[in-house]
Amino acid sequence: MTEKNFLYTNLGCVITFGLFLFLSLVTAESDATQHVMILISEIIGGITMAAAAASLFYIKSDQKYLPVSILGFLAPWLLYAIGYELGFDGSTNHTWVWFISLYLLLVAGFIFIRYNYRKVEGYFKLVLVFLLFINAIFFVYLLFIHIWWNLPFTNS
Repeated sequence: MTEKNFLYTNLGCVITFGLFLFLSLVTAESDATQHVMILISEIIGGITMAAAAASLFYIKSDQKYLPVSILGFLAPWLLYAIGYELGFDGSTNHTWVWFISLYLLLVAGFIFIRYNYRKVEGYFKLVLVFLLFINAIFFVYLLFIHIWWNLPFTNS
């Protein structure tokens, strides 16, 4: 495969992950459907991480920063998926460790993506803007959940 094929593979994987992530949020009313969409999102996220990691070895130009940004984008999502599958909720002990590590990964992801934005060439810069936007929404969501779980009147 050529570098361009690897870049398009990464682009397609990230778009597919974003689509199924959106579908998992849209199907929140139906519990069984949402669990299926979340499982599909996790599988596609794993495939995306594998494709980005493989691309690091084959892309030699400055476009190699696109897979690095994708890995920085997906690292907090991986930790969130692990917490989701383990069943973390408001009653779980020591959730602050999970939140602190998520916040640190998100901030590191913001820094990586922002730094790599200057290095990536062409229209692939739009992918990095998309990744920053989705991680910013994720950050706000985590803040809301963290505050909600720590409210004194919620008996979780």
